[in-house]
Amino acid sequence: MLNFMSIKNNLNYISALLIVGLLFSCQSDYTKLVKTELSKGIRKDTLLFDIKLGDHKKTFFDRCMELNKKGLVTQGPSNKYAKYMLYDKNTTSKTNDIVLLFYPTNTNSSIIDGMDLKFYYSAWSPWNKKLYNNRLLTSVKDTLLKWFPGNDFIQVKLKNDEKFNIKIDGNRQIKVSLDKNTKDVNVLIEDLKKKYNVED
Repeated sequence: MLNFMSIKNNLNYISALLIVGLLFSCQSDYTKLVKTELSKGIRKDTLLFDIKLGDHKKTFFDRCMELNKKGLVTQGPSNKYAKYMLYDKNTTSKTNDIVLLFYPTNTNSSIIDGMDLKFYYSAWSPWNKKLYNNRLLTSVKDTLLKWFPGNDFIQVKLKNDEKFNIKIDGNRQIKVSLDKNTKDVNVLIEDLKKKYNVED
């Protein structure tokens, strides 16, 4: 004799699985990646020069002062960023030297919750297309992968057709995009747990 309650329960269970599967398949690759990485419970707090997510902003200024005394970091344009040079060691030409500007982000507090970076060729000029940011993008991504090993970048397209290259390892997201000025490769490092209010 058939157990109709058991069949009904099994059908409800299968239906629920199908709905969950359908909802998950409708999510973007980016949303899936965020959920997967956050679910690992891995904390990645490293930023640059021993500065970490969760540090006080004073730590950033103190560290920059130390690096400045060593001649490694100087004041960036308009006093809005710290400036670090990435020299091309394969040539004596200065054409391929890259400027890195960096400054911490912090919403509503003095605690660092990310880092804003800009990369550009030091010899950039509007008439030299060989030094436009689209030529620099691959080098920037390769450099970031060396500095922050782990997952590779994926390309994410927004509704306005703006494209980003995203790398997520645990709670740390690195977003790379080309500035419309043809000069800068913009990079934003964020703490996804803070961004999405996820409890530890």
